[in-house]
Amino acid sequence: MREKRLMIRVDYDKKVLEIRPFSGEELWKAYHLIDEGDLASAETVRILKIDEGEKSRRKAFLKIMVEKAGFEVSSETIQLSGRVLECPEDMEGVLGHYHTLTVGVGDRVVVEKQEFSPIHRRILSRDVATKKYIIIAIELGTATLAVVKDYGVVESLEVEQDIPGKNFPEEREALAVRFFHEVSKTLRSIWIKEGKPKIILIGPSVTREAFLKFVKDKHGDIQDSIAGSFHSSGGTISAVNEFLRSNEMRVVARELKIVDEITAIESFFENLVKERAVYGLEETWKAVEKGAVSQLIIHVKLASQSGSLRERVMEMIRLVEQYGGEVTIVSGRHESAEKLRRIGGIGGILRYKIY
Repeated sequence: MREKRLMIRVDYDKKVLEIRPFSGEELWKAYHLIDEGDLASAETVRILKIDEGEKSRRKAFLKIMVEKAGFEVSSETIQLSGRVLECPEDMEGVLGHYHTLTVGVGDRVVVEKQEFSPIHRRILSRDVATKKYIIIAIELGTATLAVVKDYGVVESLEVEQDIPGKNFPEEREALAVRFFHEVSKTLRSIWIKEGKPKIILIGPSVTREAFLKFVKDKHGDIQDSIAGSFHSSGGTISAVNEFLRSNEMRVVARELKIVDEITAIESFFENLVKERAVYGLEETWKAVEKGAVSQLIIHVKLASQSGSLRERVMEMIRLVEQYGGEVTIVSGRHESAEKLRRIGGIGGILRYKIY
């Protein structure tokens, strides 16, 4: 029996993580475990000056203090930047200077943390879903193809074609067929690149059904991957984002973590309109102290702040759970998460009106 690959090894006593992600989804999870002030060590390439005008690339094991952590979606890599604390003795001019460690799928990085917060422990306990979907929003002349993974929309492409009105039926039909060819060509490229995932087709009924028939006639193998066909108002990224919030998405792709996150955030905004929710650090804190919050929703970037802000957030989590409420940590890359971040990154759904 083959040994199970471990993405993360944790030593809580020494406050050390050894991370080696095996997928983009695991990289995204690992990204949210690394904070400013952590020490990160990894094998990397450093460009060194030899003589005047000459440089060489050298592979070496470096340790930095993290001052900035980022996630590059297109390449699915973590970028960790900071001053070099440790390097080989013969690497002159590197110690104390800035360097960026790039961590991709299969790479190993060791992280020495200042502390493991309750947020880190929650993230560590989460399973990672590697299933993905391609959502195609299509209307006549406009289509958006979006790759949706466990942590959100990671890629979206548009296909457009000027199509004349009904007064030019022959030209209209020819260009519509050309448009369908371009959309299916783009779809096949993404579908193969992503490992032939399930496809969800959305759009106004006439164009959507016509494209579905086209795919069935011309691309039978792709048609077998279509998991559902649903109505939407158009073929833009807005239609994709709207569908991500729909009941249909919850049914078709219920195993994706972002579905739960989006459901929680949209429920929060619905309750906000009814004056059954609060947002912002101070207002949420007041409601939590009263035991009035049934569900606390926090953006992970707020929860990962240092100092007194983190302590306040951790205390809110403790109190909400003590009073029997739920806590949702939002870490996905989607429109609903951005809406939450714009209003301060924290909010609470109330058991009762408090004003």
